Amino acid sequence: MLPTFTPQRLMSSESGLTLLEIMFAAGVLVVGFVLVFGSVFSISEARDVTEGRAAAMAQLASVMEEVRRTSYSELLAYEPPAPDGLGEDATVEVRCFYNDGTSLELPVPVDSVPDLLPNPCEIQVTVTWHDLRGRTLTRTSSALYGR
Repeated sequence: MLPTFTPQRLMSSESGLTLLEIMFAAGVLVVGFVLVFGSVFSISEARDVTEGRAAAMAQLASVMEEVRRTSYSELLAYEPPAPDGLGEDATVEVRCFYNDGTSLELPVPVDSVPDLLPNPCEIQVTVTWHDLRGRTLTRTSSALYGR
C-alpha cells in the first residue's frame, strides 16, 4: 500500500534539510567559488606575463633591426633605445661576441676601442624586466653581423 501524503505529514519534522546537509552544501559552494576565483587570478597573471613577453619580443626585433641597419664602422657606438612597455626598471643590453667567446658590451667608450671586431661577429640583444610579482624575466636574441 502506498503512503498517503496528508498536510500534517508534509509539515512534519522530516520534511526539511538538516543542519548537516546545509553545512555540506555551503562547503561545496565555497570550494567551487575558491576554484573559480583562483583560476580567474591565474588567467590574469598568465595574461600579464604573456603581454610582457610580447613587448620584450617586439623590443628585441626592433633593436635587432636597428643593429642590422647600422654600418659596421658605427657598430661600436650603437646605443640601444630605452625599452617601451616593460616598466621603469627594464633594460636592453647589446653585446658583440669574439670568436673565443669573450664579449664586448655596446656602446664602447672611445678610449677603450678594441682592435678589430671579428667578421662576422655575433650580436646578442637581451631585454630584462620585472613582472608585477617582482620576478626578473629576460628574453634574448642573437644574429651574425658581417660587413
